[in-house]
Amino acid sequence: MSNNFSAPRKLHWILLSAGVVLVSGCSRSSSSTAATGPTLPAGAQCILKSPHLEVGASSDLVVNGVTYTKTHQPDAPGPIELPITNPGPQPAGACRGNSQYQFGSGLYDITGPLGGNPTGHADFYGNVFPPQVPEGIHTRLYARAYAIASPCNGKRVLFISQDIMGVSVLERQTILARIAADPVLSQYYDSNNLMISGTHTHSAGGGFGIALGLPDLSATLPSLINTPALWVTSAVIGNNNFDADNFKVIVDGVVQAIRRAHANLETHPEGASIKLSIGQLLNANINRTPPGYQQNSSSERAAYINQDGRETNVDKRFLQLNLVRNNGSVVGVINWFGVHPTSMGNHNLLTSSDSKGYASLGFEKLMGTVYAPDGAGPLSGTDNFVAAFAQTDEGDSISDLFVFDKDVNGGNGPGQGVPIQFRGGTDDPYNFNQPGYKRGMPKATAISGTKQLAQALTQMAQGSALSGPVDYRYFNADFSADKVTDPVVLASLSYADLPANLYTPTKTTCTSAAGISQLNGGVNGLDFGAAGYACAASAPSPYLSQVRNGYNGLYNGVGHILAEKYDSHIEVPFNAVVAFDALTPALCLLTATLPQYGCQAEKPISPISLPGAIPSASPIPIQIFRIGNLAILGIPFEVTTMSARRLRKTVLDALSPVGVDTVVISGLSNDYQGYMATREEYTAQMYEGASTTFGPWQLAATQQESRKLALTMANNQAAPNGIAPPSASTGPASPITVDAPANFGNVVNDVLSNHTQGDTVDVSFVAGYPGNDLKTMSSYLYVERKNAQGAWNVVATDGRPELTFIWNSNPSFLNSEMNMAGSSTAQALWKIPMNTPAGTYRIRHAGVSRLSASQAPTPYEGISSTFKISGTPAECP
Repeated sequence: MSNNFSAPRKLHWILLSAGVVLVSGCSRSSSSTAATGPTLPAGAQCILKSPHLEVGASSDLVVNGVTYTKTHQPDAPGPIELPITNPGPQPAGACRGNSQYQFGSGLYDITGPLGGNPTGHADFYGNVFPPQVPEGIHTRLYARAYAIASPCNGKRVLFISQDIMGVSVLERQTILARIAADPVLSQYYDSNNLMISGTHTHSAGGGFGIALGLPDLSATLPSLINTPALWVTSAVIGNNNFDADNFKVIVDGVVQAIRRAHANLETHPEGASIKLSIGQLLNANINRTPPGYQQNSSSERAAYINQDGRETNVDKRFLQLNLVRNNGSVVGVINWFGVHPTSMGNHNLLTSSDSKGYASLGFEKLMGTVYAPDGAGPLSGTDNFVAAFAQTDEGDSISDLFVFDKDVNGGNGPGQGVPIQFRGGTDDPYNFNQPGYKRGMPKATAISGTKQLAQALTQMAQGSALSGPVDYRYFNADFSADKVTDPVVLASLSYADLPANLYTPTKTTCTSAAGISQLNGGVNGLDFGAAGYACAASAPSPYLSQVRNGYNGLYNGVGHILAEKYDSHIEVPFNAVVAFDALTPALCLLTATLPQYGCQAEKPISPISLPGAIPSASPIPIQIFRIGNLAILGIPFEVTTMSARRLRKTVLDALSPVGVDTVVISGLSNDYQGYMATREEYTAQMYEGASTTFGPWQLAATQQESRKLALTMANNQAAPNGIAPPSASTGPASPITVDAPANFGNVVNDVLSNHTQGDTVDVSFVAGYPGNDLKTMSSYLYVERKNAQGAWNVVATDGRPELTFIWNSNPSFLNSEMNMAGSSTAQALWKIPMNTPAGTYRIRHAGVSRLSASQAPTPYEGISSTFKISGTPAECP
């Protein structure tokens, strides 16, 4: 196999303290390689010199004066995939050599309801164990849309990145129906040229159409038994039954973002270039499953060695599109960097867009982005900068840089290594008995988000103009039993230095099922299970000793099952290794005897995957956008690093003859179908392999179907017919949660009268249930500064990470059954930025109460006492 990459050829900017390396994208088909982009916005230098960039750039980890490791290995520059230098000629016609595109951007709020299961709404989706009941807002969630057209052929594409865990078929179908019913949008957009991707934050509400894969007790039990049974179950397992309120705000927000992007494009019909910039972001991600990656061919891995002579086992490429008009107006950026946005942790109870959203909000703040509701927003088509930090191949990539490091005594076995609350480079609370536990890990999120933001800022002024047409293809592949027969794909599947018996003559996908090792979770979000359980000892590289006795015991489970309900915690001891040692032989026997699962090979099928527990989903949406010499491959999987390398090569080989020189994967697009590991990684049955639901040849089938689709684009043919998407329908309406009578808006705990920069202002108000009004494109909280005229100017809202909104309620089983919120408070925590001017301030709470389901909600307002901020503001926040 050949690899379409090279070592960095032209270094434009090196931030040594962060290990940030920038490489300008270059291509034979590009019209320019000069750095001619816009100047950096005011405040950018504060990001580029942030101490967050230094985390992980040295061998030591020191937090609050305490050293936790001296053996961390910082990243060194290494090979990344750059545009190939010898693509074929672009097809003859009006678009050959085209470098002029029309484009527009738009964003809209998609923040869902708080309260989770106790109020009849969904818990967070992503970390199922333990359940995460949203109790406040760290940052708001947004959908970010980009419409891009090439006037030379009249085609356009619409790309959406949304701050939720993934995308459901139901969401996509509902959005398409809304587009079809719109007399304007329906002229331009349909299922073929609409790509919706999730950033994969685990701190966003579920219930939008992706099932948890757990038995539906209500189907078998009478309600008298089912209600308390669900109540008990929800103490251990997240509840993500359909949530009509969350679903509606997501769909409405995406459609509004689309309308704004479309209006922005139509208002600016003049063409402009789109710059592609490719950089290398170091010390921002690591591979969370080294034993899995090590199963890949040593000859294949040897192609990815960095300048320190170590393997680069996770993708460091940072690919960005810069959308800037000829007059210098910056419309937006879209970038792709593979890392799990799970920095807030699996114990966090605040709605958060996590690290990718943090970076988006930070960039948009620097550029003066307006977040305005209907009637006040940029629907007129005026430019309003939008920054999408989109998701790509993050399957085995995390930002917890110190997870595997040895402790200061050199230990990395069970119970050793860096303590879990310091593995993100901070002292954020992780255990439930630590103060601030429910507020997650905001400092770790800021570190990861700042690194991505700094890289995006450096690349905003860099890049080469895209050249060629806009084009698109889409179809649904049938993965129920997809046999791999493409000779080109088959020829790429085996490696001479690996056992031949791995590559069975018949290569086909299987009925979807999860493996038991999925219950371990990732090392960035541990669950009670253990990893590495397989039905056959076929892994090319021994791994079990490492898994059981090294890596700080991360693959042996947390040692207990944690039940959480209404601020109470119960730990039930559970030795996953002992339990899974006993259970695996029985599961392997069961797997082998069930015909539909026999081809799952090494995977012991998890009990939650047995017939009747979850539906078998086989239609796999595959989509390709072409924007000049760049191809964007949209697939519904979380793709591991090596899987992505192979898949990009497959698509690039098919499209390079017609002038495509770069491929990026848009993961979690148009649906969610779990993970995708290589055949070799699958043998070890770590988390990613156990979550590769269609069996060991899922990647090969995806390569085959993606190649099939790419060839239709290369040959100017229609997309394959594919199969019909599954039928999806919405569930029941969300319940109306009512409040107990109270003096809404009254101050419960007031502010202190004097503060200085760096302090945290704390105030709480008597509150109504926040779900009475989601405050879409608005806020529950406002920090206001008194101006010279005596009026109040807003300086912060709950959409920003420095102002945290917490809904403190008193849930109970009785209140939940009666759909009552009980007495509650709205708490504001404002971490005063270091560059805040001195002056007089206050905090205002805007809420809505509802005393009965038959009465209309009633707005109310609460205002704190004024307080002074003194001291000299710093240059940076």
